[in-house]
Amino acid sequence: MKSGIRPLPMFIDYGQINASKEYGSLQQSCEKLGLGSPFTVDLRGYGAGIRSGLTDPTLDIVADAFTPCRNLLFIVMAAAVANQNGINKIVLGLLTEATMLFPDQSDKFLLSAARAISDALGVEMEIVVPLREFHKADVVRLAKELNVKHHYSCHAGTIPPCGVCIACKEYEGV
Repeated sequence: MKSGIRPLPMFIDYGQINASKEYGSLQQSCEKLGLGSPFTVDLRGYGAGIRSGLTDPTLDIVADAFTPCRNLLFIVMAAAVANQNGINKIVLGLLTEATMLFPDQSDKFLLSAARAISDALGVEMEIVVPLREFHKADVVRLAKELNVKHHYSCHAGTIPPCGVCIACKEYEGV
């Protein structure tokens, strides 16, 4: 990698409706970048027990989108995998706090989560959010500049994207 840091891409299947599309997109990007297959964590039981519009197709994909503690789950799993691999940083793709919809997207939450995982592991674990000042349009522009072509973020998991979920709405005007 250009930075000299070799990433460990990770995919968490938490029972999300679009899991196969998300995974396929990540896998294609990892192959293109020579990173091999992403480390995969199977937590489908979470989505079966914690129903939301992202995990249960009978619920509204927008009105019921909040999936309690989803980002905390991601952070805990990433920190555990990082720790076992001698890594002291985890990277999340959260965008600007100005567009946040849920409490587990806030800077306050990120600071609390970093403290909690560091305390739980007994070592300093940093949460890095390199896209924190970006809006979705900035990410799409950056992806084009970097020639990243394999991306997918429609919560419905459809081709073409549904056009109504939160992820699709973020693309409007891009």
